[in-house]
Amino acid sequence: MIKGWTGKRLRIDLSLQKAWSEDITLGDLRQWLGGRGLNASFFSQHFQSPVSPSSPENPVAFAVGPLTGTLAPCSGWTSIASFSPLSDPSNYAFTRMAGHFGASLKGAGFDQCILQGKADRPVYLWIDNKEVRFEEADHLWGKETIETTVSIQEEKEDRSIEVLCIGPAGERLLPFANVIHRLSWTGDHLGLGYLFGVKQLKAIAIRGKKPVTFHDPRRFLNLCLALKGQIQKDPKIQRLKEGGMFSLLGREEGMIKSGNSSFSPGSEKQWVTSLRTYLSGQESCFSCPVHCGRNIQYQENYLGGIHLEKTWHLGPRIGVYNGEWTLKLHHLCRAQGLDPFLTSSLLAKIMEGVENSPLSEEDPRQTHDIWDQGEKAFAILHRIINGNKNGFHLSAPPLSENEDLDVLADIISFCTIVVNRLNLMTVSNIIDLIDAATGYAPSKEDLRNTVWNILQMESRLQNNGISLNDKSSLPHLGEGQISEILRREERSNESVIHRTAS
Repeated sequence: MIKGWTGKRLRIDLSLQKAWSEDITLGDLRQWLGGRGLNASFFSQHFQSPVSPSSPENPVAFAVGPLTGTLAPCSGWTSIASFSPLSDPSNYAFTRMAGHFGASLKGAGFDQCILQGKADRPVYLWIDNKEVRFEEADHLWGKETIETTVSIQEEKEDRSIEVLCIGPAGERLLPFANVIHRLSWTGDHLGLGYLFGVKQLKAIAIRGKKPVTFHDPRRFLNLCLALKGQIQKDPKIQRLKEGGMFSLLGREEGMIKSGNSSFSPGSEKQWVTSLRTYLSGQESCFSCPVHCGRNIQYQENYLGGIHLEKTWHLGPRIGVYNGEWTLKLHHLCRAQGLDPFLTSSLLAKIMEGVENSPLSEEDPRQTHDIWDQGEKAFAILHRIINGNKNGFHLSAPPLSENEDLDVLADIISFCTIVVNRLNLMTVSNIIDLIDAATGYAPSKEDLRNTVWNILQMESRLQNNGISLNDKSSLPHLGEGQISEILRREERSNESVIHRTAS
């Protein structure tokens, strides 16, 4: 077996409540480097075409790479893949999640975990150093993610257990429900909360303490220490460590967009100044020397960690420049188990489209001051979560068949069209595709955070006679053509696409 790997795949059948271990072939480990490759290999070998996201046969795959669980800097990532509920028809999709979950999976003795089947009642999966048990979760069903995490850790009398769980949003089968790990990290853009909810899987709890094997342990250790030393000496990294990602913000001219992707001079500084009041302490992924995350301290309560991209989406992204309201929205999404990126897209579209919507005077969206409305965004989000008739109930895919959103039909088509039009390509796919064709890679920070930017990018290319649907045409483009288009359009300050309800 190649050092760094365990060479084992954990298979879980929730319907039969069976768990077994399989060998991952040496050929697969050599050919498919990393967790993303292992997941892609499994799906390509076992599925000729996509299955329904709600099917018991739909797998949810977690995988790690050979550096996961080691001292290699910035290696605390887990790759996740499934057939996503965010498109109709469903397609293969993958994402990645930071934190400590992957290191524990490797420590339990597995490079990959495949979940299939559907439990006949709520359960959670308990993986304790290669021993796997199915635990009843009726007492956890209905609980928020924070309460679920603490309850499982107390049951097992070990606060170091890594817990990945869903909240009420996943139980109600909201397609944009999410999973959360350590009250902080999430696997976004995939609908993982829905997939767990369909399978009646409340959580995965792991205790993995087994060490990773090395070909040359001393040389590897020295290399890791040298790399960490170089990283920590970098002035930019020092700044990140001192102030987190939020230290990059606060300039008067602003560097992030607000109000549904427009620039508002001065608003960024206002937001960051307000938010910093509640930041307390550093947060880091496994074996990461940067510590770019920050903890939240609100009214003497610890509310977990926050990171810039998610916080921005529930702040300036929807026109909320008050740090306290941003944290309230962030905490509500985390507690309920909602994808902050897709949730913010819904909120932004609702709040921006208020003037053209047939609303009653009592509707919380009815206001002439569209942006900077934390309280109204909070009220709207509560109604989305509770699924009132007038509260934009969004449960049960496929999204294109939802009939409860007369006012927000464009939101449904917006989510579905993005996924179908790009064949559920992730932003990383698009970046890699453009980079291969032109040698130019757009900012991953700009593109990864929101599907609005994918729409904007695709529109700009189409306006210049280029379609991302025709992948074969991209390698024949002239050197730098796409980069020049994007730069020219950026200078012209084109607004993001606005899709209004018909």
